[in-house]
Parts: sequence; structure tokens; C-alpha cells
Amino acid sequence: MKMFRAGILAGLMVLAFLTNPHVACADNFNYRNCAWPILMSPEGVANFQFPDNSARYWVMPFDTQYETMTFKGTYPDIRYFSFSAYETIDYDAINNTNQGFVIPPGNLYDAQIAPDPGSINPFVQPGGRNGTYTVVVSRTGPSSGNTIGVSSDLVWVLLRMYVADADPDLSGQSLMGGVPLPTITVTDRTGASRQLEACSPVNKWFDLSKFVQFLFPPALDLSINEGTPSSDRLWFAPPLNPPPILWPNPDNKYMMMLPGNDYQPGRIIVIHGKAPGFPDTFNGSPIWVPSRDFRTVDLRFWALCTADFASPFSVINCATDFNIDLKGEYYTIVISDDLVRPKWLRWQPNVNWLPWGDEQYPKVVAFRNMLPAPDFHHAVQDAWNYKKGVCTFNFSLSDPPNPGDIDEVGPCAQRVMGDYYPVAVWCDKSTFIHGGWQACIKKRHH
Repeated sequence: MKMFRAGILAGLMVLAFLTNPHVACADNFNYRNCAWPILMSPEGVANFQFPDNSARYWVMPFDTQYETMTFKGTYPDIRYFSFSAYETIDYDAINNTNQGFVIPPGNLYDAQIAPDPGSINPFVQPGGRNGTYTVVVSRTGPSSGNTIGVSSDLVWVLLRMYVADADPDLSGQSLMGGVPLPTITVTDRTGASRQLEACSPVNKWFDLSKFVQFLFPPALDLSINEGTPSSDRLWFAPPLNPPPILWPNPDNKYMMMLPGNDYQPGRIIVIHGKAPGFPDTFNGSPIWVPSRDFRTVDLRFWALCTADFASPFSVINCATDFNIDLKGEYYTIVISDDLVRPKWLRWQPNVNWLPWGDEQYPKVVAFRNMLPAPDFHHAVQDAWNYKKGVCTFNFSLSDPPNPGDIDEVGPCAQRVMGDYYPVAVWCDKSTFIHGGWQACIKKRHH
């Protein structure tokens, strides 16, 4: 009987939305009104908006029926986590359109989140046992401390979680850093509060389909024409302002490379660069202890990913700092149209492989850099900041980037980043087999 009543309630909520579609209501995307209804990840239908292979993104809508939304959790055993609130601009529920999102000025990442009284934040030296925290998203004031202030009618709260530690105890929460999701308590204008039940399961099709249509309405033309590269050299460069609809992480800066509309038969893409140092959190070390043979922690996280440059912007695969093979301090990545790692790479154990993916979609290769150390000056952030943006290009989904614009500013980004810049080329497969990356990336390309 309980399940039957819940089904009737859900049906009435759906009917209310269909008969009154102009209301900008979180229930339109969370008809069960539960906690954390949507998950973005590299698996299945959740693979949209360029998720990183090593990350999970939990989504919670927040509208004007509540004044505050309070998140209480335990610091996870993880490389990085954060709360971000993206405000919707001019949402029209009737026509399913919006003017985009505001990149959140009130973003809070792990080391910035003050612990509850008597608790410890393990992301702040000297660290210690994982304590608890409380984060509030509020309509009643500006951002301060653990409070993120918001003002738009419809807000999307994102909980980002990157690279959970290894799970030797088989807790069943390996992707969550060994802790459950934060609880969510909502408070309305009268001061009445209630804790929401956790959504189970997440990504119910009604919620997810409405959410994806909200992000990418049918009227939005997302066609990309990359053409054919003007030379074998492929340049990376950072967009000045990534489209807010893709929800860029304020703690990341990105570089993009466009390899062309089509995969070039008989050829491969070769990428070579120096690897920044990163923390060995996967094996239980704190964020200030460098991994492997690195002497310093240069970045909190970095990864290079291939993705479809078409709605819904699905990731194909990533080469990520903690699982990439290095030779010395350098990495080499090969992208080919094989379904699995090809046999001709069998005898090259230090070469990393990424698949091209489905031939019918144009591609983008993205390079993420997160939270560089103050004394590390070769990150994407440095290229992005260099001389007020002379190393960046303009990018919006209504005006897709011109590959020539990236080619023009790529050399500037390389000069700033030095050896840490990912040098990329199209190369004949036979050239690589006989001469390695050095034969493909000659001095004139480097």
C-alpha cells in the first residue's frame, strides 16, 4: 500500500508539471523530491557534459519553495571534492529554454570547508581523522564561510568527487571515498525544516530526460564543423570562458584540441608532454604528499580526455595522473580508432592509449589542470592568465570555436607552460611503429 501511494503521488506531481509547465520548479527534475536525484558519470546514460573518468558529479535542484538547503557530511577519503551552485538565467519552462548559467562565485572545495566544532578537516595540514562538515546554500545572504549565497529561481547544486582512495576494506562505498552522500535538509520561508530521503535509485528516467532536455533543448543547434587540420601539428589552447551550460569547475582550467571532423585512415594522434606532480591520495597519503617519484605536488589533479564534441558531450576515455604510464617524467599518449589497445603497442609499455570512439561524431581532446601549487608556474591556469588572455580563444556553443583560432594562440600557451604543454600531432602509424613518438614529434613540431 505504501508503494502504491508513493506511485500515485509521483503521478500527480508529473501531472501537475504537465498542466502547469511555466513554473520553474525543482520538482520538474526531481518529482520524488528526494536527495541527490541525478548522477553524472562515465557510465551509461549518466555520461553527458564531459565527465572525467575518475570523477562523479551529484546534482541537486534547489528552487524558491525553500530558503536554505543544508548539507551535512563526513570528509571523504578522496583526492578532491567540492560544492558548487549554478544559477539559472531566465528559465522559460514552457519553451524549455534558458539563457545559461552563472559560474558559481560561491564555490567551496574541500580545504575551504570548515569542519564542524570539535571535528578535523583532513585536507588541511596537519590533517588527521576525518571529521564532519556542514555546508549551506542560502537565498537570505551573501556567500560567507561555509555558506553559498544564491538568488536565481532555479539553482543546481553540484557535489564533485574526484579519485576516491583505494578500498581495501570492501566497504561498498569505494567511489564515494568510504562515506555516504551528505544528507540534505531543506528549510522553507516559515522556518520549517525536513530532511530529504536519499533518492533510490538515482537517474530515474523522467528526471534525467527532463534534465538533459533542459540542458540541451532540441532548438539548440550544437553542430560543430572542425574541418581538416591545416597541418599535422595539433594545438591545445584554453578557452577564455568555457560555456557555463557545460558547468566548468571553478577549480579547473581547461585546454582544448580539435583533431578535425574525421579520423584520418592509417594515422594516429600522438601526444607527448611532461607530467606535473600530484598527490598520492589513492594509496592513502594526504593531498600535500607527492606521488611516485615526484618531489612536489604541482597540481591537485590532471587528466587528458577524449570526448564526443556533440550533444550530450559524452566522454570516451581519459589518461589520468594516477594511472598514466611515464618514462622518466614524461608521458606519451596515442589515440587510434581501434576498439581495444592495439597489438602494435604491445611492446611499448610506457605508451598510453586512448580510443577515438564513434566515427560519426566530431571529437575534442581536453586537458584538465586543477588547483596548481602557488610555486608551480606551468599550469593551464598560467596560460589562461597570461597577459590578459592573449593565449586564450573565445568559445560558446552558439558560436563554436574555429580551429584556426586555437592554432593561432596555441604557441603562446606552449611558451608559458614549457615542457608541461601537451604537444600533439597526426602521424602515420608506420612512422610511430618504427621510430616511436620522437619520429612523429620532430623538433619542428616541438
